[in-house]
Amino acid sequence: MEFSFKDILQIVRKNILFILIVSIVAGAGTFACTKLFIKPTYTSTVKLYVNTTNSGKTSYEDLNSHNYAQKMVATYIEILDTNHFYSKVAMSLPDRYNEAFLKKSISFSEVTDTEVFSATATANDPIEAKTIADAVAKAAPATIKEQFEGNASLKIVDEAQLPKNPTSPNPVRNAVIAFLGGMLLSLIIAFVRDYFDVKIKYDDELTVLCGLPLLAAIPEFAKTNESQVKKQPQKKEAK
Repeated sequence: MEFSFKDILQIVRKNILFILIVSIVAGAGTFACTKLFIKPTYTSTVKLYVNTTNSGKTSYEDLNSHNYAQKMVATYIEILDTNHFYSKVAMSLPDRYNEAFLKKSISFSEVTDTEVFSATATANDPIEAKTIADAVAKAAPATIKEQFEGNASLKIVDEAQLPKNPTSPNPVRNAVIAFLGGMLLSLIIAFVRDYFDVKIKYDDELTVLCGLPLLAAIPEFAKTNESQVKKQPQKKEAK
């Protein structure tokens, strides 16, 4: 069975209340669950710069130095993303922080086509996120200096800031997604229910099914309220 544009409008109009209820309940429920049961997370980021100490005398040497620093970014991230580094970070933090916890809380990412990369600390408390990020900024240059004796080092270009707002979850975004999902689900249910409904609902369907032209149709009259008829006083016959 194919749905025409008229059929679609009829189905939507017929099930509009059901569609709205499902969509609103899905959106409101998701918003409430996000607010009540999901802990907010905060992130604090520190940016580090790979500094090459030997500046070239020519532009070609400067370009080589730049390319060298870019290649070292990935190497530095691999060295910092180790238990050895996280153990050093844990030394400057309270005892409840260990290597396994910090490995889950800290992430590194490259800034494309630059000698800069960032270290992001994630926690359920904004102060805790900044504290971890500050510890990373303190331990990273010393760790790189221990591992490399070459002509490159790390410098802090952007210190960690105290996050003011949580990065996740986003209750409004989740509610909108759930609202749209509920609307889609209710529309699917409405169309499936209409598809399996064998009753003839429109005059056009009768013409298509029987292959005969429709000559006349009995209009639908408003039903009389029987309760009102019973309540009407009966006239007494005159004697």
